[in-house]
Amino acid sequence: MPSEINNKAGANTSAFIGLQSYTEAQANSFFGRDNEIDAVTSLVQLNTLTIVFGRSGTGKTSLLNAGVFPKLRKSYCLPFRIRLEFNDDSPDLVTQIKSVLKKEIDKYGFKAEAYPSSETLWEYFHKEPLWKSITPILVFDQFEEIFTLAKSNPRFAITELQDFWEELSDLIENNIPEKLKDRFLNHKNEINYNYKTGKAKIVFAFREEYLPEFESITSKIPSIKYSRFRLLPMNGHQAYDVITKNWKEKINPAEAKQVVSYFTNETNPDDYKLITVEPSLLSQVCAYIDKERIENGGGKVSADLLNKYPKEIILRTIYDEAVTEANNALATDESQTPINRIKEFLEEKLISAEGFRLKYNLSQNDEALRPGIKVLTAKYFLREDDNAVELTHDVLAPIIKRDREKRRKEAALSAARKKARRFLYWAIAGAVALFIIMNIGSIATYIGLNNAIGEKRDSVASLQQTIHKLDSISKINPGNDTVYIKDKKYSIKELKIIIEKLQHDTTVLNSYNDSLTGVIEGLDKKFIEFKVTLSDLDGLIKSLNLRLHKADSINELNKGTIKKLTDSIEVLRKEKDYWNAKYKGLFAAYEEYKRTHPDIKPNPNPVPNPGPGPDINNPVTPNQVDTNNNVILNLYYGTSLNRTKAPGNLTLYLIPYSPDNRKIINAAKLYEIRCDEYNLKKAKGYKIARYEKGTYVFASVPQGKYLVKICTYYGGFYTFKKEANDIKIIEWDAAPPIR
Repeated sequence: MPSEINNKAGANTSAFIGLQSYTEAQANSFFGRDNEIDAVTSLVQLNTLTIVFGRSGTGKTSLLNAGVFPKLRKSYCLPFRIRLEFNDDSPDLVTQIKSVLKKEIDKYGFKAEAYPSSETLWEYFHKEPLWKSITPILVFDQFEEIFTLAKSNPRFAITELQDFWEELSDLIENNIPEKLKDRFLNHKNEINYNYKTGKAKIVFAFREEYLPEFESITSKIPSIKYSRFRLLPMNGHQAYDVITKNWKEKINPAEAKQVVSYFTNETNPDDYKLITVEPSLLSQVCAYIDKERIENGGGKVSADLLNKYPKEIILRTIYDEAVTEANNALATDESQTPINRIKEFLEEKLISAEGFRLKYNLSQNDEALRPGIKVLTAKYFLREDDNAVELTHDVLAPIIKRDREKRRKEAALSAARKKARRFLYWAIAGAVALFIIMNIGSIATYIGLNNAIGEKRDSVASLQQTIHKLDSISKINPGNDTVYIKDKKYSIKELKIIIEKLQHDTTVLNSYNDSLTGVIEGLDKKFIEFKVTLSDLDGLIKSLNLRLHKADSINELNKGTIKKLTDSIEVLRKEKDYWNAKYKGLFAAYEEYKRTHPDIKPNPNPVPNPGPGPDINNPVTPNQVDTNNNVILNLYYGTSLNRTKAPGNLTLYLIPYSPDNRKIINAAKLYEIRCDEYNLKKAKGYKIARYEKGTYVFASVPQGKYLVKICTYYGGFYTFKKEANDIKIIEWDAAPPIR
């Protein structure tokens, strides 16, 4: 990590560069990798070819640029960083190498008699006088592209790769190129330089999932087997070194330790060496904190600042920004409701039900997601191995698990609400329909009577007006008591009889109307009661939803309790297995001792049997030692045609795969200069092999998955599965890395 550079802005310049790789100019600001720098530099100086491999995001380019290159220059070496191109219009691969050589020679002011031209690389490095005093080192960075981009382009795959490998093979193995052999074998007097000693050194740096591809070319380049370095993520101590040396006086030890704790899911980590820190994530987190520090006045990374921006907020912000950018990279249909498909993919495919990281193999169904996956890979949130993807760090898993649980609960609640609304809608619609069907006759009668009563009242009113007029006329003309209505002659007496009849009919109709009005009012009351019932039903549904939510909470608590009990049972079971295995091992040692010391007679006064041992259901006695479950390792060096037996003084550990041993196994999976036996002996159920008749033997090994670790200089490791009641015999080429 680069230190804070003072310029006119002073404290307003960040100490961290985020996801960029370090350059050689930033060598004085690159921290946390001292051991790795020394190891790689030594390997390069001692070997013609060195391979540096590791997962994406571990900082291979930065290690070489800012760590190894400056140190090599102090030893009279000239490193050439080469990133080959595989475009249709790119020069051929060997020409690209020669162009980099010329550019770097001129850049650093070296006086060469000639630049590489049409001759082979082997011939150029032997002829040019400059390389008598300076050691050239060709460093091929991101060299996995030779197996991806090159092979996918017919121009390189068909015509150029073969010539390229031949040139590199001759240079690395110091073989006289085929086209020059006649001159070098039959006209030695014409050769005016020493060609028997190799001049150039080579470094291949690539992602570790492509290591098998490089193993496949060992027939062309045998040296590829002997000098290799695996770059692992940082541990907690290295992260602390990065944090304190970048911020210097701007952070206190307590706050630095708090930032380191961001990269583990353990509450109080005891051993910083066991914390795994991806450099890419460390850089992003520190860059976030530093940005907030600068925006808050540029003071210290204080406890108040870290409390304001704790681990959860920082990781959440970085994660959400990356996921949003990745989802925006996908082709979307504007007519659809926007869904974060990348987020859903991470939640459903890349973590288990318990919240552990999973590796997922992409299929044709995931093609539409590849642009988003590419964004997350570039930001080192995802790691892609061939066609499989996984999260780069465990600390992201809890965030994704919480998002998944929240999304699933919201989806379930939304579905329940939709179901309740559908039920309520159909209940109301059914009730209204039933109400109309049951009362349609009464309603129609009521409407008809209302109309009839209106007509009758109109008729009575009209006749009464007519009689009133006739009465007035009669008073004026006493002899006139008749009237014509619609050409029909009526006397006043007749009209009064008609009015009386109409009034009677109106009274009858009014009684019917009053009766129907009572019915209608009763129906109105029932409908109001029905609406109240529906309201109560809606309240009941809300109450049920609340109870369901509470039940979910109680269920979560029950799940947590069950998980704790299950974990406790698992711990007790493992302890039982451990002591049972230890018990069996003691009896096996006892049997072996009796076999190798037949002259020693049994004790005439034996100690009373203490009991059946840890496994109560399957007690072990001296006559029941499980020798049929031995694991036998036949270690050798070299190929099957030229084998050399491994020595009998090696120390081999057998470590069972279990959650308790996960960190120990991960730490053992590297080619290290020395073996960390202190931690290996902390593994539950570990065994140490004994050497017997030319082979190494682990006695009484139960069924399961195991890792074997060889404790020697750059010792290797081997993983295998063992079935029950089976003698496992392993043929193991132990070199490299054992030498």
